[in-house]
Amino acid sequence: MDLEESVLKQNVAVMDLGTSKITVLIGSRGINNSICIEGIGVCDYDGYSGGEWLGIEYLGSAIAQAIDSARNSARVDIDKLYVGVPCEFSMCEVKDVAISLNKKRCVTSEDVEALFARGDEYADDPDWSVINIYPIYYTLDDNRKLIVPEGMVSTRLGGSISYMLGQRDFIDIIDIAAKGAGIPETEFVSVPLAETLFLFDDSKRDGCVMLADIGALGTALSIGRGDGICRQYYFPWGGECITSALAESLEISPEEAEKLKRKVILSLDPNYTLASSETGIMLTEYTVESGGEKHSYRVSEVNSVVANEINRFARYIQKVLAVCDYKYPEYIPLSITGGGLNYIRGAAEYLADCLECDVERVQPNLPMLDLPHLSAPFGLMDMVLASEDGGASMFGKLKRWFTARKSRRSDKNKNSGR
Repeated sequence: MDLEESVLKQNVAVMDLGTSKITVLIGSRGINNSICIEGIGVCDYDGYSGGEWLGIEYLGSAIAQAIDSARNSARVDIDKLYVGVPCEFSMCEVKDVAISLNKKRCVTSEDVEALFARGDEYADDPDWSVINIYPIYYTLDDNRKLIVPEGMVSTRLGGSISYMLGQRDFIDIIDIAAKGAGIPETEFVSVPLAETLFLFDDSKRDGCVMLADIGALGTALSIGRGDGICRQYYFPWGGECITSALAESLEISPEEAEKLKRKVILSLDPNYTLASSETGIMLTEYTVESGGEKHSYRVSEVNSVVANEINRFARYIQKVLAVCDYKYPEYIPLSITGGGLNYIRGAAEYLADCLECDVERVQPNLPMLDLPHLSAPFGLMDMVLASEDGGASMFGKLKRWFTARKSRRSDKNKNSGR
């Protein structure tokens, strides 16, 4: 086996802590930049809300179960686990920083590292720890904005740099739980950053992107540009809000409400009966089976409940963006991922009407795995595989990410004939 094959087969393990499920993936980089999954472990748990763990006494056992399932599935040990830090337990700080190069010369990787260090003031912070540092853009002495500054000639290097911070309490709790599951080493990675880098290509991110990851209990909204996160927000609305509203309105169990939610076609007009183009049967009711019996519910009533909840979700989005101090282009669409809303047919279109803007679904571009609820774990996997080098420093990993970005841009220019 040559060195290239050896690198391709090097496994890494990542863990995503969603609001209702813990997912552990063990995988490697395959040919054509694909991701090969060797093992997967999933465990339902109580999750978190409002920055607090729900059922924290069971958190350690849930993490251990997900890790053991992935290990058994892949039949390998995990020497190091990369843990995604959710938006609710992280913070984004964007700083404009600059350093003098003393004379006109080529920018080096050491200069970029010094620039990052200039803005990193968190070493002694009792509450927050730096988990990722990525640029929104760099500037030179002629005020040009660029993403890859190395090799450019200037007397000054500046930039808008995004520092992703994780709560130390979160890191300590997860680190202890991982060690209890037999994991000797952990490293923490920002989930919003990983998802943004994974779901959008370089050119789209350079223009600006807005992503809402809608989970079961909450939504993370982030605005990204270049290779960094500009702003991120969290609010307590997720797919379970629709389930609870259906259960309360129709006086049914949460289990039956969840089944009913998955039947919803929100694009059906609730005021009229519509015929199915495939069966020719008039669809006036949704039918679900529960407790060995079939129960039917009027389309108009069910769709009205779901629409009211999506309207509430839209108001959350509008309130967050109203207080956002980052000047993003108003024409960019809202991209939605996660399992909280994407599996309801017609939901994205209805949300677009509520917000009066374009809404698009995004999910992993992976064969057989292009599912919105997998965006976070596969985003983490892709980011780690793009930078993993057997325990290299944060900056070394970032340098390899930029090298890959520069290579992608060069290939794109060649393909376009430039």
